Amino acid sequence: MEYNIIIAPDLDSLATKVADFFPMGWKLKGSILEHNDGFAQQLERRPSDAIRMQRNKPRPSKQKRTKWIE
Repeated sequence: MEYNIIIAPDLDSLATKVADFFPMGWKLKGSILEHNDGFAQQLERRPSDAIRMQRNKPRPSKQKRTKWIE
């Protein structure tokens, strides 16, 4: 299990930073903590979730070739 703690000076920036971690398989753990430097949120993920998220990424589609008739 992997753990990460996100620290931000205000709730808006904390929410923005935490939202960036969701596509990588991270999930919230616990509640938001308030401290002297602002706010913090703990995140967790299983290594298998990270691998699964990488496999399920949509691959860029190749551009379709079009033939133009003049």
